[in-house]
Amino acid sequence: MCGIVGYSSTSNSIELSKFVSMIKSLDYRGYDSWGFTFKDEDQLKTERQLGKIETPNQQGKATFVIGHTRWATHGKVTKDNTHPLTSNSNNISLVHNGIIENHQELRNKLKDNGFNFYGETDSEVIPNLIEFHLRTSESVLEAFKKTLDELKGTFAITFLHDKSKKIFFARRDSPLTIGVDKDSLIVSSDVTSFIDRTKKVIYLEDGDYGYVNSEIKIFNKEKEVHREISEIDWDVSKAKKGDFKHFMLKEISEQVDTVKQALIQDSKLIEKITNELKSSEVYIVACGSSYNAAKAAEGEFLKNGLIPRIIHAHEFEQYEKFLSEKSTIIAISQSGETLDLINAAKIAKSRGAKINAIVNVQGSSLARLSDKNIFMNVGPEICVLSTKSYTAQVAILMLLASSLIKKPNESKQEIEEIVRHIYYLTSESARKHTKELSQILRYSNHIFTIGRGRDYATAMEAALKIKEVSYIHAEGFAGGEIKHGPIAMIEHGTPCIVFVPNKNNQDILSNAQELKSRGAFVIGISEKKDETFDYWIKVRGPDKFSPILRIIPIQALSYYLAIMKGLDPDKPRNLAKSVTVK
Repeated sequence: MCGIVGYSSTSNSIELSKFVSMIKSLDYRGYDSWGFTFKDEDQLKTERQLGKIETPNQQGKATFVIGHTRWATHGKVTKDNTHPLTSNSNNISLVHNGIIENHQELRNKLKDNGFNFYGETDSEVIPNLIEFHLRTSESVLEAFKKTLDELKGTFAITFLHDKSKKIFFARRDSPLTIGVDKDSLIVSSDVTSFIDRTKKVIYLEDGDYGYVNSEIKIFNKEKEVHREISEIDWDVSKAKKGDFKHFMLKEISEQVDTVKQALIQDSKLIEKITNELKSSEVYIVACGSSYNAAKAAEGEFLKNGLIPRIIHAHEFEQYEKFLSEKSTIIAISQSGETLDLINAAKIAKSRGAKINAIVNVQGSSLARLSDKNIFMNVGPEICVLSTKSYTAQVAILMLLASSLIKKPNESKQEIEEIVRHIYYLTSESARKHTKELSQILRYSNHIFTIGRGRDYATAMEAALKIKEVSYIHAEGFAGGEIKHGPIAMIEHGTPCIVFVPNKNNQDILSNAQELKSRGAFVIGISEKKDETFDYWIKVRGPDKFSPILRIIPIQALSYYLAIMKGLDPDKPRNLAKSVTVK
């Protein structure tokens, strides 16, 4: 969940303020605390701070420097737990993303050998274990390899040694890349930290370790290996706010383009995948918003003759015994680094199942693990909340579902027809209604959302968006479920958002009336106004694509609720963009 970055050059130093800006570009991965270490001759100098990075204004330059922005998993948010972490002799400074599962065992071993510990984090064992092995090793690299052999768990690591003009690195089940610039090398969790410097990147594989200075040395299983340099095709401007105050609003506004971009797919690839689905036992595996996207498209798959099992990735291991060569997995992830999903894909692969990924980040762990990839093509999504990636995922899943019975190009044209509706929904004029609604709801303690059929998934995603960013307790329910318990929560003035289809809407309107009779403040999301509604947001467009259209006003509502409450919509508390721990 944390972000790490290291800059290495033997000829061109970097201003520390610019390096801190590189760390800041990763703070969607964690923003509890941050820090950096740079080499000054044979000394390591470290700065560590709690909270988010504000305006980078550090003085000085460095040719070897590492940095970290933390999302706390082991240990509280304190200076002692903030990275970089140093060894007892201060000759090693290290940053780490991941979880060391046997840290207590290693901590006890190191204490028995005279080492002291000053924080609670699992990561603190790593620099001290390297120092321990340096006592019996001929080189820093040898000591590092011995350390890696003892670590159980996941990690992306970079560190500096006071006498070495190198940045050492390693990865296992946590993302790590190397940006290749003309006079520098940048080791980082994500390409967003260096995309404005270079689009050339090396994606490291599991088990890779080595170092960078004026060259790149990569080893795996004690043998030197070569990794190809890839080219990033993202637009650099997509990683910047431009005229928007927050990335969340920018990314909501981009959906008129990103839905179209998501449909730019190779028709032959789509045909291959849909033909595979027709003759397979299909599992769609995802977490969070990606899971809701799968549920949103489920009805279209069912209508077209396919019964997919939609499973949370963290629960997937229960299905292992049912998997075989006849199974096909659709794995969905924006980052391609969600650890639960990676583990699920590995389980499926070990049983001979075919893996098809819907993923945004090329070169990600999921993309490399999968047999076929459908890339979302939405560019970097910086806000922690999923907005444009969610609607892109739904669009791709609807394309797959429709292509079960139609040619892919016909299916694309059908989805492209809703772009004009997306254009209106993402416009400033449309957002004024949700901004007004946010003023009404800003002091609410609870918000409930309901829908039926494909709108049930929208209700779940809507509730997730609201609670993620505004911290208002929100729950999504199937309309038919409210009488089976949830209606007990309704009292005078309780806001209830109701997603109403254009056709066959009698049952959900009846559910809305039931809520209203118990005192609910009913907010209708529909094409036509109904007398049941106390507040109405108009959404035009065919029911088939309602999961794309009807979620957009709620994305905007969630944003404005956060703004009204003085919260940062790009970086909600306790959340990080890429969940790389279990």
